[in-house]
Amino acid sequence: MSENSMQFTASIAENYEKYLAPVFFISTSRDLVSHIKGIPENILEIAAGTGQVTRNLIKTFPEAKITATDINSGMLDVGKRIVQSGNITWQVADACELPFDDNSFDAIICQFGVMFFPDKQKAMSEAYRVLKPGGQIVFNTWDSLENNRICKIPDDVVNKIFPTDPPPFYKTPFSMYDPAEIEALLKNAGFNNIKIENKKMEGYSESPDNAVTAFTEGNPIYLQIMERDPAILPVFQKMLREELVREFGAGRFTIPLSEFVTTAVK
Repeated sequence: MSENSMQFTASIAENYEKYLAPVFFISTSRDLVSHIKGIPENILEIAAGTGQVTRNLIKTFPEAKITATDINSGMLDVGKRIVQSGNITWQVADACELPFDDNSFDAIICQFGVMFFPDKQKAMSEAYRVLKPGGQIVFNTWDSLENNRICKIPDDVVNKIFPTDPPPFYKTPFSMYDPAEIEALLKNAGFNNIKIENKKMEGYSESPDNAVTAFTEGNPIYLQIMERDPAILPVFQKMLREELVREFGAGRFTIPLSEFVTTAVK
């Protein structure tokens, strides 16, 4: 699998914002921002994507200076267009090599990004380094695939289509659901006052067709399928739509979600 097949290209970023965000990120981003305590003056957002969290940060903390970072410029381009504020700086940055001075931020927030970091311990140590003493980190990770049925369905379908070499993307976001693992990463970085909470949330999709687009053209699974066999994409989409209709019906549907929200202090 090439490095490019894990990238959120411009078209994927647009579909991510339009179709995948309602499924996963609108309700959870509002909730995540609510876990920031006090009134931070400088906030670093890691893995900002298309700015689902960013738009809630600027509403909740209108006077704060927000630095919204992501490793994918295509995602940030969408975010910049939607979330416009002079208090937001958009910047391409690697969570494992943050380009900021020590003790720079009052708070760090990251929505569903930690699972993608190639060196999670280094990323946590970098977050600790750039936080001011007493600063807080707030992030969320998904519960297991089994506890997030909406993504278990496309994962099962893609494994049927590619029984010997299935595209792995769906498993990556749901690979960090052990609270002990999360706590160890934070403790090893130096954090204290660690709290990890399992939360049940709800997303939605306006239709099975929207959900199919979200799960096939709104994330890097699209590139992984294209690498294997472009002719498979419409087959996959048809099978996935049938399964979604069977599970949720043919109209707008709500989606049960399970996540972990973690907070800690430097």
